Amino acid sequence: MRMNSQDKLATIEELTIRGMENLMEIWPGELEAKLRKMTLAWCHKLSSILFPSNSIKGMQNLEVLEVKDCRSIGVAFDLEGLVWEGMLDMALPSLKKVELRHLQKLTHVWKDNSPGIQGFQNLRSLVVNECDSLRNLFSYSLAKLLVKLQEIEVTECGMMESIIGNETNAGDVVITNMIMFPQLSSLKLNNLPNLTSFCFEPCTFEGSLLKTIEVINCPKMKILPSAFQRKLDQQKADFSTSSPHHLLDGKVR
Repeated sequence: MRMNSQDKLATIEELTIRGMENLMEIWPGELEAKLRKMTLAWCHKLSSILFPSNSIKGMQNLEVLEVKDCRSIGVAFDLEGLVWEGMLDMALPSLKKVELRHLQKLTHVWKDNSPGIQGFQNLRSLVVNECDSLRNLFSYSLAKLLVKLQEIEVTECGMMESIIGNETNAGDVVITNMIMFPQLSSLKLNNLPNLTSFCFEPCTFEGSLLKTIEVINCPKMKILPSAFQRKLDQQKADFSTSSPHHLLDGKVR
């Protein structure tokens, strides 16, 4: 897709692109955009980086991102190389919902080995399905920014090893008493055969707002964070009491 000018692309608020087999680039370098919602599907020749670092600062209004079955995408958000100029310099501050489905080459949702990362503070929902090259969902550096995240759903990701990986940025100090995902209400981890842990670093989770937890067909996952395990045990006990003849298939297996 080629626009007549960058100005036309900058005025679009909702962008849906489906089945454009030969589309290789969407963003023509740095662009101040009004885009609020973006949906991509079946665009197999796109650049391996969906949002290059030089496009991220211009996406201040993006709220919803949905990407499905784009074979070439390896990185959703490339934060490497960004120059952070202060606390007001935020990456995608309006982003609320991200859905990534059937992206076979996706290795990073966020590629973020850049010091001083700020942003993503309004993300509420992250759904990742059938991304078989993805080993971790977040780095520690990125996860600690997601103070409003309410929903995490990860399913059918064959190589997923940990939800929060052990990558930290240069100079990043792991804060052991910092509560991660304080507003998390729903956690679903289904069919992740190589998932061994939720978090490699010594993270703290409160889980006071957690309403639903599913951990199904994760055979290598032996230990959940204690707050999540308590909720899972309570959920199974409540279900067994109300329906004694049916067992909740929501245990760590």
